[in-house]
Amino acid sequence: MRDKTKAIKALGLFIAFLVVVPVISIFIEFGSYLFEAFASSDESRLAQISGNLSHFFEFLFFRFVKDTFIVAFFVLIICYILGVSTAYLISNYNFYLSKILENLLILPLAIPAYILAFVYVGIMDYGAEFESIFGFRIDIFNIYGVIFVLSVSLYPYVYLFAKSAFKSESMAIYEVGKIHGYSEFKIFYKVSIKIAMPSIIAGLMLVLMEVLSDYGASAYLGVDTFSAGIFKTWYDLGDPYSSSALSAILMLCVFALMYVEYKERQKSKFSFNQDISEFIQKRDLSKFKSIIATLYCFMILFIGFILPFIWLGYWGLKDYKLFEIDFYILSLNSLILAGITGLVTTILAFILCFVARISKGGKFGFWILKASSVGYAIPGAAIGVSLMIAAAFIGEIFNVAILGISFSVLIFAYVVRFLATAIYSIDGGFAKIHTSIDEAGYMLRPSYFILMIKLYMPLLKQFFLLSFLVVFIDTIKELPLTRMLSPFSFETLSVKAFWYATDERIYDSALPSLMIVVLSLFVLIFTHIFIKAKRARN
Repeated sequence: MRDKTKAIKALGLFIAFLVVVPVISIFIEFGSYLFEAFASSDESRLAQISGNLSHFFEFLFFRFVKDTFIVAFFVLIICYILGVSTAYLISNYNFYLSKILENLLILPLAIPAYILAFVYVGIMDYGAEFESIFGFRIDIFNIYGVIFVLSVSLYPYVYLFAKSAFKSESMAIYEVGKIHGYSEFKIFYKVSIKIAMPSIIAGLMLVLMEVLSDYGASAYLGVDTFSAGIFKTWYDLGDPYSSSALSAILMLCVFALMYVEYKERQKSKFSFNQDISEFIQKRDLSKFKSIIATLYCFMILFIGFILPFIWLGYWGLKDYKLFEIDFYILSLNSLILAGITGLVTTILAFILCFVARISKGGKFGFWILKASSVGYAIPGAAIGVSLMIAAAFIGEIFNVAILGISFSVLIFAYVVRFLATAIYSIDGGFAKIHTSIDEAGYMLRPSYFILMIKLYMPLLKQFFLLSFLVVFIDTIKELPLTRMLSPFSFETLSVKAFWYATDERIYDSALPSLMIVVLSLFVLIFTHIFIKAKRARN
């Protein structure tokens, strides 16, 4: 049994190593460029590399840093305001449509930021709906447009985390605040927010990761963020050295953020109120305040989901391509690619979670899962660059062209990017299985394969489905990896929508964008119902 344990652990270690390879390769490649520059006797080669890098750091790098910092700073502030305010209203007060709005406020997650950018460019276009109604137009092809679309697209992350925290706060805290003469607003910003801050920060960290990963909205609206800069230096400027440097710097920034967040969480100690009867009970608002609260939440929902969905539906369903075979081939390409990715990623996540399970809470299992999850924190553009470098290196060794002709590199990139979400889903299922079931299984002395198939798979079926669906829809929405690594003449919904929009055919982008949103909406609703049902059973 000990030999079998070593074998299954070696398999888990191998999978984790494959996931980490793209992260390592970008630093190796950048280091090799520097080594080549200083060790080469070819002065022209040295001049080329040093000239590219000096141009990058002198003219481009600080522009990328400035734009990324400005976008991230203001998106975090706006998401904090929108997410925390709506979560507090929903968690603490009864007002008109509050129960319906509680579920609907997560819907902007179904619309990727780059599609939201397409929609609002169409709405704000010359002679379009906004100018027809108000008599003027707003130009969003700037940094303010990126901040706007990212904020209304990503605030639900903060909303979900903050709402969970506010709902679990103790009634005693509210009563103590009232005894001290605090008003409702003072209790909100003096007490409730401080208690919920760990959850709010977790939501803001997700928002920050998404901002750093964003390529579509930034590139389309003409803002030089890190991810857009990686594309620009590689494709537009033909400068792989600067692109590698930018990817490496972006990865280091992400790792630094992860480390800071981890250390802060380690320092903090929190207790959770488990007595449901002691949770804060919702209070009724006056008629006027109820109207204001309803309008406030509805306007955020209207801007983030209702208006974009109506616009996509109107222009998408009017599109003659709805009746052409090419659109359905495009949709089928996306569905097949997402289906394969979802299946492969779920299987690998199951193996890794099983390895962690048989490690019985040891450090080996913990670090296997952490290492395998690192890809989700890395922007897609950085993963794309690292895999292009790795694929080119492998192609040189075996004298075979991989990029541009094979789906394997693209699917592998998706697995690296989304394995963390599958692990999170399946590991949550393993946590529900009591260890006594493990012991009963071990007593029969089956092989690990039989144990996985006969014992754990039947118990985890619903979590497999959840994992598959989440990875499936993330793959459908993914843009930078698909643009960089898809085979020649192969197109997906996301790439086609982006191509139409950048070609100034904004209304043609509505149909593929609508299909992405409908699929995302289905998965989002299913996941929300699944989580609510699981909580109800618990």
